[in-house]
Amino acid sequence: MLNYKTEGYYVKKRRTALVLILCLVMASLAGCGKSAAQDDIKVEGPKSEEEKMKKYDPEITLTFAKAEVVTNYPEGQDAQKNDMYKMWEDIMGIKVENSILCASNAMTEKFQLAIASDEIPDFGIVDAATLASLIKNDMVMDMTDIYDQWATDNLKAIAGQQDNALFAPTLKDGRYMAIPVANTVGDSYPILWIRSDWLDALGLKAPSTMEEVFAIAEKFAADDPDGNGKDDTYGLYLDKDLNGLDFIMAAYEVYSKDEYWVKQEDGSFIAGCTDPDAKKPLGALAKLYEAGAIDHEFAVKEQSKEEELIASGKIGIYIGYFYSPLGVMKDSVANVGADWIAVPMPAAEGYPEYKPGVNLNVYGYIYAKQGITNPEAIVVMLNHLCDGYAAPWLSDGDSEFYKKYNELAADPAISQAGANNLMPFQMAGNINWGKEFTEAIAAGKEHVEGKDADYQNVISTGLSEDLSWAWKKVYLEGYLVMDLDNVRYSDYTGAPTETMSKTQSLLNTQKLTDYISIIMGDQPVDYFDTFVETFNNIGGAKIAEEIKEELQ
Repeated sequence: MLNYKTEGYYVKKRRTALVLILCLVMASLAGCGKSAAQDDIKVEGPKSEEEKMKKYDPEITLTFAKAEVVTNYPEGQDAQKNDMYKMWEDIMGIKVENSILCASNAMTEKFQLAIASDEIPDFGIVDAATLASLIKNDMVMDMTDIYDQWATDNLKAIAGQQDNALFAPTLKDGRYMAIPVANTVGDSYPILWIRSDWLDALGLKAPSTMEEVFAIAEKFAADDPDGNGKDDTYGLYLDKDLNGLDFIMAAYEVYSKDEYWVKQEDGSFIAGCTDPDAKKPLGALAKLYEAGAIDHEFAVKEQSKEEELIASGKIGIYIGYFYSPLGVMKDSVANVGADWIAVPMPAAEGYPEYKPGVNLNVYGYIYAKQGITNPEAIVVMLNHLCDGYAAPWLSDGDSEFYKKYNELAADPAISQAGANNLMPFQMAGNINWGKEFTEAIAAGKEHVEGKDADYQNVISTGLSEDLSWAWKKVYLEGYLVMDLDNVRYSDYTGAPTETMSKTQSLLNTQKLTDYISIIMGDQPVDYFDTFVETFNNIGGAKIAEEIKEELQ
């Protein structure tokens, strides 16, 4: 028999236990709140293909996170009130309100604050790391079924390119927690630009292997290609961030871009920059540096500073992009009468066709906030944007969005600000505008819909000589040497792992430091093995393990 003290003790224990059980039940219910909110929203599929391009009536409003890049708005317009936002309302019945508006470089910080305060916009376009945070905090909707039901075949073709590789960072348990907003591969596809007047002066042909590129670089430095009788020219461009090096490495099937991971035959992973075959191009570059074919001060020069040598006519080989002629290459035309040709990046001897390693071609990942009423509207917007802007050739350019966009883009004030930049967001398909422009010129066309402002610059007779040269080089040469279907992505494109988040910056710096020391001859080529050991010790090996576990 219990005395009153003992009995009181057990009564308290039972009460405490009951309170704890109630707390656990309440916590469980609270934890299910967001999922329950999503379950309560029954998103019906479209009743027809036409409804996938619907206009909401009555109009709906969705809040958005807008990265502001426009500096010269048309008179009377701004980031919220402008003709392109109005077009969104008129065609889609969707009013977009910028609840976050900031410069691009401030967006990550702004978004993290929004996540911390549980006040994210209804939708936004975020990077993989931010998306991972949103998923972890259960703040975004599962878009798998909504996307499958509502996306047009055209959108699925653009978003699903390269066997749905763009979706990798959105996955949770095999489900899409966001949709990739595609960009063009061309923005990161490398082109070998070479001074054609220097080739002619030295009686050289355009290279077909990477070894021939290096041989030409040496001759450009040693054989006075500008004919001024001075030893003042360099062959190959490099700067302190080693811009262009990753594309040289790809000629040897080495994929050294930061955060680029390569799966091995045994299922393990290595950072691409630690591939032993990297010794070959690093050794070749060390020889070029020793021969004076690379600026001996490259390691202390920012890109803009090193590019001054291009503008002044002192560098003959530049690994850039299709749009590079509009930069310092144009200045070299004006300053010293230079001429450049676009050459496809070649593979090294003994390697198959050149395949560049590129980042996932996305602007980011578009999410729908957990619990919003019309999550399918995210896909509807993408449908309109795909058919009307990103890939109009898929719909024969007959969408209402396409017609209205081109009408507005013809307005000089809108064109100057950037019609695409005035929209809430943009996406892009892999259009080879070089082919489009070449065919249009051959046919005597005065306009090219979808890119007419640039086409007018290509065919214009009123531009300065250097600017006219640059526009023609971009579209009638640069575009034409790209193979946009022939690229390689990292074998891991998911969200950053725990160690990656903590050490990636340190790893990138280690790679840069040790690569430069080898190129400059401060360390022998075999020092690469020490670099690999250091890289793996400070986080590389751990990240490789985490990637394998994540994928399993």
